[in-house]
Amino acid sequence: MKRLLLSAILVCLTLHAAEAPRVYPLWDGHETVEAYAARVNLPASKSYDLGKGVKLELVLIPAGKFIMGTPEPEKPTITVFSAQVLIGIGAALALALLAYIFLRKRTGRRFSFSLRWLMALSFACSIMVWGGTRWYLALAQIQDYEAAMVYKQVRPYEMRAHPVTITRPFYMGKYAVTQAQYEALVGSNPSDFKGAQLPVEMVSWDDATAFCKKLNERLRVNGLEARLPTEAQREYACRAGTTTEYHSGNLVSDLDAVAWHAENSKATHPVGTKKPNAFGLYDMHGNVFEWCADAYTDDAQALSAIDPFNEREQGDRQVFRGGSWIDWPEHCRSASRDRYGPSVRSNYLGFRIVVSGLDF
Repeated sequence: MKRLLLSAILVCLTLHAAEAPRVYPLWDGHETVEAYAARVNLPASKSYDLGKGVKLELVLIPAGKFIMGTPEPEKPTITVFSAQVLIGIGAALALALLAYIFLRKRTGRRFSFSLRWLMALSFACSIMVWGGTRWYLALAQIQDYEAAMVYKQVRPYEMRAHPVTITRPFYMGKYAVTQAQYEALVGSNPSDFKGAQLPVEMVSWDDATAFCKKLNERLRVNGLEARLPTEAQREYACRAGTTTEYHSGNLVSDLDAVAWHAENSKATHPVGTKKPNAFGLYDMHGNVFEWCADAYTDDAQALSAIDPFNEREQGDRQVFRGGSWIDWPEHCRSASRDRYGPSVRSNYLGFRIVVSGLDF
């Protein structure tokens, strides 16, 4: 009887262990996707046949932590007043040295330009130049700060910066879903700008989720699930370990290397023609905005810090991310977000999929 009871307990423990989800290590922010994939014993990329010779390519996105949202702009560290004080001190010293020459001549005493006097005058002039430089930097910092504050007031629905953990790796489309991929699976192409390798657009959130359902009909036998990325997954994958405005840097010139936006395009472009981020994802900052799984909320940072997701309810608007060919660079940042109703279609709205599963 004891032996039978022990066997039953062992069977129960074995079944529980088999059903328990796998715990994955978090990405350290430095190793390559290939190195992380080897560490967790998963393929670094996947490819699925959609029919008609069309393939869907995905790359592994590691589990990890990041700061999600828009940080408060840094307050100016230099004041105009401190710069003016330095200029005043330098000017006072220089005037005192020049007055010394004038007084010696008035009293009839001979003056010679000694090395000590010249060094003192150079020091006074250096203080004035230093003050002038700080004045310029102070004005630049104030201008940047005021611009950032105005921007935050114009777009109040951006999140404040807050820590988020993505506990499980997932596979994400290397590119936004193309017209060839959409047509191969759905049988039609609603896009305004036609081209097999252009991203599909004129698709609503409802259309995008319908595409995922059709794709799931092919993946279900493998225990996998295709869906839209959560808003947290989308920003995490876009940043790829960076904390700058774009995954390529802070400047618009940095953005030009990785994205199609209003300053360098007048229509969509074939996917993958710009540089990818560190995870191997293309067009994360432009070409077309991409729908996310989440319903929009003004207080997204109030969601769980672990795998946050805001489930959709009737009447909700859906989040989209990433920037597009018609948007200005400030709308293409990693933290930028917007929202539309789930039935809205536009030639700057597309989507990208993620695939996840218990054991891949």
